[in-house]
Amino acid sequence: MSVCMPITKDQIRNHFHYNLWKYVLLIVVAVFGWNLLFTTTSYRVPADRKVEFYAEGYQTDETAAAMDELVARIHRELLPEMEAVSYRFLFLDDTYGPMQLMIWASAGEGDLYLLTKEHFLQLTGGGATVDLRPYIDSGKLQVEGIHLAPGLVRDAETGQMVQYGIPADSLVRLAEYGLVTKGGILTVLGSGQNEEEAVLFLDELLRCMREEDGAR
Repeated sequence: MSVCMPITKDQIRNHFHYNLWKYVLLIVVAVFGWNLLFTTTSYRVPADRKVEFYAEGYQTDETAAAMDELVARIHRELLPEMEAVSYRFLFLDDTYGPMQLMIWASAGEGDLYLLTKEHFLQLTGGGATVDLRPYIDSGKLQVEGIHLAPGLVRDAETGQMVQYGIPADSLVRLAEYGLVTKGGILTVLGSGQNEEEAVLFLDELLRCMREEDGAR
């Protein structure tokens, strides 16, 4: 015969004293499992259906809001066929910056980049960026009045100077978005899947970020 004893406060207190960690672990595992399930099953925009702008600069609430508005306008007016157009502020240090750039380039992350001259040269050194001269010659990139020489890089294989970048010095309104202007270089990633769309994005920056032109 069994005797059922009533549960007392002391019993409950002792139970949680020795078993609380089990409940905490259970909650952590449940949250982790739910997050993993959500991450693996949530929809992700395919690489060929999105355009990403990676730019060195500083992020504040004000600059982030301004970038949100700029990117949304470019998406709406120039790239409506894309599912997503986004940006990312970059903070590249001298120690890990070059390594991070190579990782992004190898993975095909980011379509249009705005970098300091030093980081631009590190990226193009691996042949990861697009020769922009054909787009300039065809008129798809409006570079009138821009001194292009800082964007030239000697190709290691051919020995020829290649227009891998467009200097951002004259695009003074980029500073309103917290982005690099003086000494900055705009370049298109060669391993990305949206070269033409990235060029459209770049041309819009060339057009609307000069002080004399103003915003649309």
